[in-house]
Amino acid sequence: MSDIQPITDRSEKEELKKLKKTFEEFIDTSSQLQVSYEHLKEESQRLSLYLSNILDNMNAAIMVFDNTFNLTLWNGVTHRYFPHLKNLHAPVAPHILNQQTVVDIESILKGNDKLVQMETRLDGVSRWLEVDASDFMNHHREKTGYLVVITDKTELKKLQLKSQQEDRLRVMGELAAEVAHEIRNPLGSIELMVTMLQEDLQHDEGHTEVLSRIRTSVDNMNHTVTNILLYTKEIHPDRTRFGVDQLVEQAEHIAANTIFKNKIQVQKNLDAVVINGDMELLKQSLANILINAAQAMEQKGIIQISTQQNGDRVKLLIKDSGTGIPEELRNKVFKPFFTTKNTGTGLGLAMVKRVIEAHSGKIYFESHPVGTTFFIELPFQ
Repeated sequence: MSDIQPITDRSEKEELKKLKKTFEEFIDTSSQLQVSYEHLKEESQRLSLYLSNILDNMNAAIMVFDNTFNLTLWNGVTHRYFPHLKNLHAPVAPHILNQQTVVDIESILKGNDKLVQMETRLDGVSRWLEVDASDFMNHHREKTGYLVVITDKTELKKLQLKSQQEDRLRVMGELAAEVAHEIRNPLGSIELMVTMLQEDLQHDEGHTEVLSRIRTSVDNMNHTVTNILLYTKEIHPDRTRFGVDQLVEQAEHIAANTIFKNKIQVQKNLDAVVINGDMELLKQSLANILINAAQAMEQKGIIQISTQQNGDRVKLLIKDSGTGIPEELRNKVFKPFFTTKNTGTGLGLAMVKRVIEAHSGKIYFESHPVGTTFFIELPFQ
């Protein structure tokens, strides 16, 4: 018996060593698993944050619903349309979405039309929205709910409306050009006959006054026709060299009837500056500004015309003493067919802008409660 005991002790020690080694391996493996778990957890959190950042940086509102129409996921843009979701957590019942919201999501999900375009008011401004609802599938291609994407299409809608308006303006411009050509020929005949009658009846004051009124009307109509034709055709300046004083004189002659009728006083302070441009186009443009200024003032107003030189450019200033342009109308001044008068085409200043830009110049204005100043900048060459 005494010989067996040491063997048993050795066997137990070996077993204990094996158990200790196994336990140490288990502890080591557990530690490795813990480290791997922490890495996976960090990666999962990183990917979750990355996905959340992607969703929140999208311009569209993203919403995910389960099959019972409970909202389970949404991004930050969604708060723009459903502000009360900001302090809520998923899941959210569908009736929560329909509490004074701009989009009735439940009706769209339950309806037949899953792509809806709508006009609504958001923050007091009219907006165009596109709501696209589709089935939400898992990786087994099983339907687990619905995906809703709300996109603000306002800017695209504005571009579409602008394109449609430009198409209409183009058609109107072509029609106006045809009509203007048809009118110009009889106007020339009327002007010629009035001139001949004025020569024959120059000593008859009664008839002279009537003929003068006819001549004024013909001049106004001819000016309107010229504006239409200049606006509707491509502008290619036929450049010559001439003085600014000569340009102002000829423009003033075109606008003389309106200036005289409204008893406007014209004051000039012009430098001896020579520019290179199309005299016919520029004088018609300047005449339009003078006529507008004269019409904007009550009787006995003042128009001041002056020049400033700046490097290789000359600036022409036309200042009136009228009541100024209302703030809400200032961004429409150079738009075609815009006018605040009962007469006229509204093409005058639109045509002026095209002519000045065709000369590599620019036109702008400053308006105050008393007085508006138009600035025309043109290069010398």
